[in-house]
Amino acid sequence: MPKAMQRRPFGRTEPRLWTKPLRELTPETSLGFEVIEFAAVILGVVLYPWQKWLLIHALELLEDGSYRFRRVIVLVARQQGKTLLASVLAAWWLFVDSARHPDRVPPVKFKVVGVAQNLDIAREPWSLVKMWCDPDPATAEEAELALPALQAATAKVSDTNGKEGIYALSRAHYEIRAAMNARGKPAARMLMDEMREQKTWAAWNAVSQTTKSFWSGQLWGISNAGDALAVVLRTQRDAGLESIADWERYVESGVQSAEEFANHHDVSLGLFEWSAPEGCALDDVDGILQANPSIGHGAMTVQSALADIRGMTEAGYRTEVLCQWVTARLDVYLDGLGWSECRDEWSVVADGSPMVLGLDTSADRKFTYLSVAGFRDDGLAHGELIARRAGMLWAVDHAVKVAAKQGIRHVALQTRGCPAAEFAKPLQDAGLEVIEIAGPALGASAGRLRDKVRDRSFRHRGQPALDVAAAGATTRRLGEVRVWDRVASVVDIGGLVSLANALYGLDVRPEPQVVASAYEEHDLIVV
Repeated sequence: MPKAMQRRPFGRTEPRLWTKPLRELTPETSLGFEVIEFAAVILGVVLYPWQKWLLIHALELLEDGSYRFRRVIVLVARQQGKTLLASVLAAWWLFVDSARHPDRVPPVKFKVVGVAQNLDIAREPWSLVKMWCDPDPATAEEAELALPALQAATAKVSDTNGKEGIYALSRAHYEIRAAMNARGKPAARMLMDEMREQKTWAAWNAVSQTTKSFWSGQLWGISNAGDALAVVLRTQRDAGLESIADWERYVESGVQSAEEFANHHDVSLGLFEWSAPEGCALDDVDGILQANPSIGHGAMTVQSALADIRGMTEAGYRTEVLCQWVTARLDVYLDGLGWSECRDEWSVVADGSPMVLGLDTSADRKFTYLSVAGFRDDGLAHGELIARRAGMLWAVDHAVKVAAKQGIRHVALQTRGCPAAEFAKPLQDAGLEVIEIAGPALGASAGRLRDKVRDRSFRHRGQPALDVAAAGATTRRLGEVRVWDRVASVVDIGGLVSLANALYGLDVRPEPQVVASAYEEHDLIVV
């Protein structure tokens, strides 16, 4: 069993990315403690540690008793208990929070609205609340699951399709809507499930305005990570990350106190994201535990997460299990599990092995990469990134120096249609032999790396720049082959392309030419 599994059998309680509190969180400064008690005492629900942590942090109060966060954005992998959390929160809002400030928000005007892309998704947490509180359950099974304390506080339940509503005796109520029908009267609390499914701004523009007219109004958006089309969730996440960066820049650096920061910045958006670090290997146990905080507390285990790798596309696995953003419209080109299994941090080129350099530059010319490939003692190809620097002007001189020091004669690069093509003539003028990658060879360079990853027939050291590129590299069709797409890939893939070029060059490099000497009796050869 990997050591990481032995050390961390439970998912991480604290998210990887999160908005810091303005002051210490106690029962006086956060209503999350009250929700946790409500769940345990009234609902008989013992929440997971991460759910408790989230409630305590997301329900932080300002000094006037209002919620600090007007918007709460939660990202976490699938099957972690989001629906149960939403149900607990909605029930507490409806039966407890609605009566907290009757002078500011009378219960009769206190509305909880659940919204999702379709009504079935919005219905999931609503149905659980209905089961708890319905004063007139339809079946004996439902009656057995109902909670008398909530039944006594409920006036009626309407389960008519399109008119679903739970009405408390206080006249506060909880209704659900599909996103297309989200526009409506103001709501004190809004719960938007599966925010990643909001591909246009229509529903968000309507929903996000509904809580503004309420004192201490709050909107929760819950989802796992999205893709290029999840424009709403991506924008909210970006805003949250910017706020976190500002906090680090001013408060954590000591420039401002938390109070001063709150006086000069908008602190009403809370982002809480449980996700694996970008570019991590698919089987990275620490990453799995970071994205799946319920592991060890329920049925899900690290082993069950690992078992999904072979049954899903890489893009799907990264989104659903690792809660990572996959913004490319196409699946990445390399097999993530294969790339991970080709990793050997102790891999080296064997003494005396031929070696080839590979060069490439990012599409925007910001970074240039130099890689090398050779053979190991076991005959497998080895490739590694040996230089990454800003710009392009340094590359030729550095490649020539490395080649001279290591006795390398060949350098492989794309010689047409990309920034790195500019290196070809200077390298030749410096005495190196350029293996030109153009036309069909472009497909061969990408395709052979894919084959090597699939067959586990080469080794790399697991360098972060290459791991990230391998996780986000896509290709485009050129004739009947696929070639690297530096523009559409979600990350800078220049380092990966330079590695692919070096490995391709190692495969096709010309053998030293042997010329027969005129002095055959002396068995002389000239190389």
